[in-house]
Amino acid sequence: MPRAGFSVGRISFLVLAASMLCVGMLAAPAAALTSTCPSGAKCFTANVSPSSPTAGANTSFAFTIMNEASPQMLGSVQISAPAGFVITGAPGATSFTSSSALFTNLNLASMASTVLTVTASAACSSGSSQWGIGAKQSNDFNGPPGNNFQLDPANPPLSSTPTGSCSLKFTGEPNDTAVGKVITTTVGSQGDPVTVEVLDGSGNPDTSSSAAVTIAIGTNPGSGSLSGTTTVNANRGVASFSDLSINASGTGYTLVAASPGITSVTSDPFNISSTIEPCTGTSCSGSASSKTITGTVVVTSPIPPGEFLATGIGAFAYSCPGYSTVSDPFSFDLVTSDGTPDPKAQFKGTLRIFKSAVSGHPGASSWELCYASQQQFAAVPGTSGTTTIDGVTYYTGLLPDCPNTNPQGSAPCVQARNKNNAGDVIITFFATGDPVVKG
Repeated sequence: MPRAGFSVGRISFLVLAASMLCVGMLAAPAAALTSTCPSGAKCFTANVSPSSPTAGANTSFAFTIMNEASPQMLGSVQISAPAGFVITGAPGATSFTSSSALFTNLNLASMASTVLTVTASAACSSGSSQWGIGAKQSNDFNGPPGNNFQLDPANPPLSSTPTGSCSLKFTGEPNDTAVGKVITTTVGSQGDPVTVEVLDGSGNPDTSSSAAVTIAIGTNPGSGSLSGTTTVNANRGVASFSDLSINASGTGYTLVAASPGITSVTSDPFNISSTIEPCTGTSCSGSASSKTITGTVVVTSPIPPGEFLATGIGAFAYSCPGYSTVSDPFSFDLVTSDGTPDPKAQFKGTLRIFKSAVSGHPGASSWELCYASQQQFAAVPGTSGTTTIDGVTYYTGLLPDCPNTNPQGSAPCVQARNKNNAGDVIITFFATGDPVVKG
């Protein structure tokens, strides 16, 4: 019986020793990490996931916090966002701002861990960004310095490296209007403001962005200046520009939107005309002038509802073989509200070339019109060519004379050339489509 009693006791001892050995092996890694904590300090560890969020995207970040101190409890934690990150939420937090989140009443015992969640819009700039983190023994993140916990010196950096690249997109494209008038999304300042949206690294709208977006002229065919509020902070990822205008006419302007750390974007081309007016009733006319000419046109074809007549002095260069340029180009369009030229439009126009430009040149009968149109036409033999205006191919050539019968049916053509008493040359012509003329 004594031997039996000894045997039972020995077995019990061995089982207990095995259990103690098992616990010691599991705790060894934590103990090794704790050993890097300075003597007398209270330490904790932390890690963050994901470490590679999509640039600009609203992401949920999980912070795993473990209390290494003994016997003190870890009571509260404050998490600070890296530069360029914007905190948008913190489930379970006592409070949060765009730059930090405070978690209190954690009561985290020695060697225990918890997961804290922060949602934030990741920075658009590339490179590694560091989160800040602080912990205290007090439950309200308060008290004297003795309450402070220290992040274990062996703890890896709490870094997040955004992937992809944020970009901008015109969601409200600028459209044609007149000199000095507000540029909107439809012709003639009749539409919504020009808008630019911030996209995250995956090309999705970044609705948390409040980035400052700046608008400037890109392509500047008229040497114009941009007026209005050119820098706007995005609201839920969209920057709206409601008072932009340009002070010089030209065909093929573009706007460029830019923001620090974000890929810029260029708008679709648009035109600034000397005049642009809605056509009402059965007739519509317009004119534009420069130092060398005055151009006037009347729409002679039926006018669908909602169309506009735009006239301007074109700030672009083109030529016709064997032709010497004297006047500025005169452009005119009948366009829909979205800026699309009406290809069926027909015009009767006059180009008045001032005496100062014609002085020293032969009489009116020798003057020609160099014409450019997106539609092919019959030009004076030997003068046909092409040119590119606003990224579009135009056919060019000198206009032939109109026949005496049905001159408008032979458009484009020159009907008459005359000189007035002031010595100006006046050329009357018929045109179709989306043309430009110069004498």
